[in-house]
Amino acid sequence: IEAAREATVSAETSGRVEEIRADIGDAIAAGTVILTVTSTEQRAGLTRAEAALAEARATLLTETAELQRARDLFARKFISQADMDRATMRLDTAQARVDSADAALRAAREQLSYTEVRAPYAGIVSERLVEPGELVQPGTPLMSGYDPAALRVEVDLPQFVAERVRALQEARIVPLAAAGAAATAVIVPEKLLLYPQADSVTSTVRARLELPPSVADLYPGQFVTVQFTVGARQGLLVPQASVVRRSEVSAVYVVRDGIPALRQVRTGATVGERIEVLAGLAAGELIAADPIAAATALTRNSGGASER
Repeated sequence: IEAAREATVSAETSGRVEEIRADIGDAIAAGTVILTVTSTEQRAGLTRAEAALAEARATLLTETAELQRARDLFARKFISQADMDRATMRLDTAQARVDSADAALRAAREQLSYTEVRAPYAGIVSERLVEPGELVQPGTPLMSGYDPAALRVEVDLPQFVAERVRALQEARIVPLAAAGAAATAVIVPEKLLLYPQADSVTSTVRARLELPPSVADLYPGQFVTVQFTVGARQGLLVPQASVVRRSEVSAVYVVRDGIPALRQVRTGATVGERIEVLAGLAAGELIAADPIAAATALTRNSGGASER
């Protein structure tokens, strides 16, 4: 299994790691602050940018008033056209300084925001790469994580199998159960994709199966069994629990007129909790699901005679 969405968050500003608010295995919501970097330098830069903007705006107000006075004087022919042009140019310069100071302020605020590292999307922390007090620079990896709702499985198939899988588009995923644990449920992938090219070294084609978002208790790095449908045929299946095994002989209790009778059968492949019967049984015949109860009934009906 691998994560379809996984990322390593890196530092975007320089400083020392101040606080780490998430650790390996934590489930984090999108936008949550996971780490902070010292912000003394960035806050000082923001203060300077705010002061520069305030100064530029004050200059703009002064030059605006000066231009208005120049227009009045020019209208009464007390100043020349050159003086009027210089007043207009000073106002344009003051406006440009305001725009520049405003851009610098936005950049300073952005730099300050970089001191709070946030999760780009909801997920689980898989690796922590720094410690408190460590000096970081732009590009320093800080923390890794993945989205547990976006998992997929990749497996390599022989070329002759891949073509059948590509045509039928049927597969299922079986998680490996722990020793002594109950059988796990089969997962039907949301999407099955076969790569459009084969590996020239291994002569295999890679298949990618996307897991449903609701799948739980699975994580990247786990191994699972993937079963592909490569064809279909008719077969006779019976519950495994109904089959009696004695040495190398397999049999089932066939019920006729309410009376069970033991009949030898030849079994084949196992399909989940059922087993295929290759010979000895016909479709539509009634068999006992509980062979112990059938043997007890047979003994009772035969007057206590032991079964042979």
